[in-house]
Amino acid sequence: ALKGKGLSDALYVSTGGLAQRQGRSAIDNTVLRNVFLPYEAEEMLTGRFLRKILCKFMQLRQKCIIRRLSERLELDLMWLAQAGGPNRGHRVVKNVLECLSLKELEHAGIELESTCFKALLSRGSILAGYGQLDPTQQTIVWQNVRQLLERKSVDEMQGEYRGEPRADAEDKIERFVAWCRDYPGEYFERSKEMHMQVLIGGAWCNKLVIIRRSAMEKMTLARYFPIPWQRTQPLWGYTNLGPTIVRPEGVKEASNVRANECPYASLHGMSLSAGGFSSDERCGAAKKNPTKKYTMIMEMQWVRDPKANIENWYITDIEKIAQEAFYLNPHGPASMKLQGEIFTNVGQNPKVGSSIKNTQHTQICEGSLNTYPVLKIPSKRGPLPSPALDGAMLELVDVGPEGTSLENQGLMIRITTENPTALPVLKFLVDLRYHLLANVEGAAEAIDFLVTAVADETGNFVVIFAPLPQLVKLDDKHPDLATWANPLTGESSETAGLEETRIDFGKGVGHFLVAKQALREQLLENGEETLRRIWAFNRIPGIRSLIEDFFRVNGAFPEEPPKTYDSQPMLTWTRTPLSPSKTGHTTRYA
Repeated sequence: ALKGKGLSDALYVSTGGLAQRQGRSAIDNTVLRNVFLPYEAEEMLTGRFLRKILCKFMQLRQKCIIRRLSERLELDLMWLAQAGGPNRGHRVVKNVLECLSLKELEHAGIELESTCFKALLSRGSILAGYGQLDPTQQTIVWQNVRQLLERKSVDEMQGEYRGEPRADAEDKIERFVAWCRDYPGEYFERSKEMHMQVLIGGAWCNKLVIIRRSAMEKMTLARYFPIPWQRTQPLWGYTNLGPTIVRPEGVKEASNVRANECPYASLHGMSLSAGGFSSDERCGAAKKNPTKKYTMIMEMQWVRDPKANIENWYITDIEKIAQEAFYLNPHGPASMKLQGEIFTNVGQNPKVGSSIKNTQHTQICEGSLNTYPVLKIPSKRGPLPSPALDGAMLELVDVGPEGTSLENQGLMIRITTENPTALPVLKFLVDLRYHLLANVEGAAEAIDFLVTAVADETGNFVVIFAPLPQLVKLDDKHPDLATWANPLTGESSETAGLEETRIDFGKGVGHFLVAKQALREQLLENGEETLRRIWAFNRIPGIRSLIEDFFRVNGAFPEEPPKTYDSQPMLTWTRTPLSPSKTGHTTRYA
């Protein structure tokens, strides 16, 4: 679905819109760059002004056409064609214009192929603005605007380049503008000193134009609202070299919530990290002032924290999910919801379900615990208050077909709490993820996680934490049509008889994009059984013992006081190569 965005962006630019493609990925365009070369700024600002003037001339021309036809037809078409929403008068004008012959139009001095008459004929009303023109007419108007802006002849320009800023240009200011486009929120060539020198020096010598962020937001198609928060737990990344802190505790973060342009759930949105730029904090009723403008630092899009732009794969941001779920959901039972208020599900895709690597983002959609029966599967022991979670309910839930042994089932950890951002809850989950990564051999390439947070419609929140294997694609087909294998069990989608084996934000709760008829038939025949089998397919041998050890050491349940770790062997597997024809695999774990 993302492949079509390039064509739509090119069409938007050809009609005078600001290019929306920038950054490290297709979604890294929530905050567009606000630094431009002089000729770019001239085309964008002066061009939009000239575009409005041309539309005013078109309105005058259309009024002349309407008056001339009204006199000849003895009808008051001017009153019927007044600008506004579609109404009966517009339809009457449109029908009258369609009935006129070419000879009648020529007698009235009207050109049938003129842009003004075509726009009048298509809507039946006087033009209200540039947006009412169809793309072809918008392109014609914008071409005329660019001709008006092109005051220099080719000889006078002396080969001056007036295209997109180039990252490999000799001119440092042009490279700076290209960098701000390609790496928003980061210092120029990774140097804070050079970034400040070029930014201030370029503006001082009129070789760089800085446009206010508030003005740029009016030209941005990806509209959003911000959620500021502060990290209380470190965000761990894990590579083959070991654990690394991607984001330390105590740093200020921000989440920009916007619509998902490729939705696969009800009211589907996404949230992107926005901590790279300085922003104004306006939380609380005392700070809400609709007339208050942005500060100068925010207007200039001052880079505050270039390390806030992190990748999406292998970095499950539990705290970001919890903060956004707590912010976006009603804090009470369903009976207390305001009109138009909804419950929302917030989660992050594991690598197998994420098509975008370079930009961290969480998924948001309409839903609560009652929306997803798979998240309500009862545990064997039932919910128990956990001292380690300050009284929040903790469960270890087995997910698989009925009658399946524990070692052949998937599992999830379910925490029910009034506040998912409470320090004990966040610390417990972050430490658990670190514990699993540190005690699984080759964890960076072996395991991943699905974390999602929903409200239960009674005033509490439910956080789901599920360790998953990193599935391997066995052929070159599209991911939705390919054969997948669990390298930790040696099982493939073919041997398991499953048309879909991946678990992510959507599929983990039963949202499936059906690309093949066989999957549709399998889901409709027995959806619950199929979903249970998918969870069982994504089991990690030996992971239960590691989780239970963590529970015991941290006193997760009342009868389990905190203990110290004994000397434990690392969870290991002996692997054999996977291929479409051979999926044999020997498993050994401790």
